Amino acid sequence: MTNTAIQFIEVSKSYEKNPIVRNLNLQIPKGKLVTLIGPSGCGKTTTLKMINRLIEPTTGRITVNGEDINRVNAVELRRQIGYVIQQIGLFPHMTIEENITLVPKLKKEDSTTFRKRVEELLDLVGMDPARFRSRYPRELSGGQQQRIGVARALAADPSIILMDEPFSALDPISREQLQDELVKLQNTLHKTIVFVTHDMDEALKIADEIVLMKEGVIVQRDVPDQILRHPKNEFVREFVGEKRFIHSSLLSKAKDALTKAITVSPMRGLAECIQLMRRHQVNGLIVTDQQGRYLGVIGANEIYAHYNNEGLKAKDVMSKDVEPIHSETPMQDVLPLLNGRERGFIPVTDQTGKLVGVVTRASVLNVLADTLMEEAEGA
Repeated sequence: MTNTAIQFIEVSKSYEKNPIVRNLNLQIPKGKLVTLIGPSGCGKTTTLKMINRLIEPTTGRITVNGEDINRVNAVELRRQIGYVIQQIGLFPHMTIEENITLVPKLKKEDSTTFRKRVEELLDLVGMDPARFRSRYPRELSGGQQQRIGVARALAADPSIILMDEPFSALDPISREQLQDELVKLQNTLHKTIVFVTHDMDEALKIADEIVLMKEGVIVQRDVPDQILRHPKNEFVREFVGEKRFIHSSLLSKAKDALTKAITVSPMRGLAECIQLMRRHQVNGLIVTDQQGRYLGVIGANEIYAHYNNEGLKAKDVMSKDVEPIHSETPMQDVLPLLNGRERGFIPVTDQTGKLVGVVTRASVLNVLADTLMEEAEGA
């Protein structure tokens, strides 16, 4: 049984004499999230749309789960493949429930399962079914609408999902939240996802594999860590970006001085860890599991000591000796711990062991300064 979900065999697409995709040979493994990325006009969206026959190739052959897509009715093919686009495409006159169940209804699936499926999917994308199932798209924010777009793509339980720059129109905060949600979903569902983006930060964050394209051809295809370690040529280096390569009585508890923790999956490579640290200008990362529970800490010392071993992941080199503190820990107990730690930060967890942030020397000083200023003004 082949592990390939989608295969391009000598596929080209031209409009008149203008080649968009040139002799593409590409295998996309089952259960992986693969990003197609490159500058505008590189052929990434055309490549995506050829998978569900929204665009027909000029030459070559494409197979989905081993079957030539030209032998499958185009409409039936599209109903078997989830599709999420930037414009979302929700029907404004339909409720959220009706939007989500559209494809299963078209496939004439058992209607008795629809209601349960809607509840499962809304829960999956972090939206309360009781609050949202009867609403209309106009009553939702852009980020909420895009979550519904993802739920709709999952409704018929397709093995393959195509995503064409789905988050690019959102504000930065919503975009980052949805990227996090997508990674969590993929860790749970293990779908084959082909994701088009022009944002290398996004690709590095979400992808199992990155396919970097230029002028209709693949320039480099690899896992994020290897692209960061071994860019094939100057174009890749420029596209990736060289910079990626380095209180008083009121302040009573650890939660009062919390700051955002930069987290990393235990399965990410060491070059990715360095890129993440440089991007956020931090000297350490917190390793968490799929549920956000604290696992350990990884910093520059751990990375550089093991960097030459390309097979190692964050989980292999992280330190488990850094004990987290509870969010309700009194500050009088936090300060001595912080002063005695070389890293300059302490992970903070809730009662379930889930990471809620970190306390740093800077965050404590900031809150102390604000509190002292408030006290001086009130004196």
